[in-house]
Amino acid sequence: MIPELTYLLIGFSLLLAVVSLILALRNRAAGRWTLVGTGLLLTMLLIQTVVSVLMWGQSPSTDGILFFGYLLTALMLVPLAGAWAYAELTRWGPAVLAAAGATVAVMIERMNQIWM
Repeated sequence: MIPELTYLLIGFSLLLAVVSLILALRNRAAGRWTLVGTGLLLTMLLIQTVVSVLMWGQSPSTDGILFFGYLLTALMLVPLAGAWAYAELTRWGPAVLAAAGATVAVMIERMNQIWM
C-alpha cells in the first residue's frame, strides 16, 4: 500500500463521517454534496484496489484473504451507505453515512497493519 493514499483515504472517510454526523445532528437530509463525497470515497477505494493488486507481489507475507476481505467489504459498504443516505430523507440517512465513513477509516487502518 502507498502510505499517502492510505492517509488520504483515512482522512477523507473521516471528513465524510464528520460532515454526515453534523448533518444528522442538525436533522438535515443528505444532499448532493454528500452523494459526491461518497462517490469520491468509492473512487479512491477503487484506486486502492488497483494499487493493491499491482503491488501484491511486493508483500509476500500479507494474508491476502484477510486484506482483500477488508477491501471488498469497504467497497460494498460505501455505495450501500451512500444509496441509503440519499434515499432516506430524515436524519438517519446521514447518520448511516457517518457510521460507514468511520467504519471505512478503521478498515483502511487495519488493511495498512495487515500489509506491513
